[in-house]
Amino acid sequence: MLHDLWRFRDLLLLLVRREIRVRYARTILGVLWSLVLPVAMMLFFTLLNFSRLVPASSDFAAVPYPVFAYCGLLPWAHFSTTLTQGAASLANARDLLRKSAFPLEVIPLSRLLALLLDLAVGSAFLVLLLLWHGIPFGAALLCLPLVLLLQVAFTAGVLLVLSASNVFFRDVAFLVQVGVMLAMFVTSVLYPAPSMVSHPWLAALLDWNPMSSFIDAYREAVLLGRWPSLALPSAPGPTLLPGLLAAALSLLGGGWLFRRLSPRIAEEV
Repeated sequence: MLHDLWRFRDLLLLLVRREIRVRYARTILGVLWSLVLPVAMMLFFTLLNFSRLVPASSDFAAVPYPVFAYCGLLPWAHFSTTLTQGAASLANARDLLRKSAFPLEVIPLSRLLALLLDLAVGSAFLVLLLLWHGIPFGAALLCLPLVLLLQVAFTAGVLLVLSASNVFFRDVAFLVQVGVMLAMFVTSVLYPAPSMVSHPWLAALLDWNPMSSFIDAYREAVLLGRWPSLALPSAPGPTLLPGLLAAALSLLGGGWLFRRLSPRIAEEV
């Protein structure tokens, strides 16, 4: 899969540029619209006093809640938007699929890569928040590209499965919209994972949730200046291990399933 994507990298970049142009064509704010959702949610949950979900014993208790929440909402917005917009990408590209021969992966993956621009703009706003609140920058920030790479790999694998499945069962795109909405509340987006352990199954779900793993790693590096750990989830503190394992399994499994379904996708669309 990676070899074919490299061969058709020019097409992939062309689709990414087209995706960005179409999304923000004839808008006044342009790419700044990407800030509206995470900033609005940050303000909304701050006003609702969700800060009470951060226990006093947590290392994040001293971090201003708007910064804490935004640091979780930013990567979650990229993940959720990629899945909701990308799940129907193949089904909506009927004309392109029937006119040209190319690796079909480039269509859903172009959505994922185009949304990295939104993530970059949101990250710039996060820098402003950190400067405003006087949160220092540490050497642990050097691990952020690796964490982002793992998140992109995990998201890509999930997206390949969903976009291919939606060609055969159009309900998938609708289920994704509901699923990502509910999944946010079982991911450590608005609270640190150890604070929500009232039930064993919920604790296990939070411990092994790949997106919780990525979000916790971002917060550890950005807000606390700590390097992510690769310990088992049963160890104290956040760990990147579930995210690492999920990224590998998702990319390999998603790529394999997509390749198995590819010969039938053009016919079904």
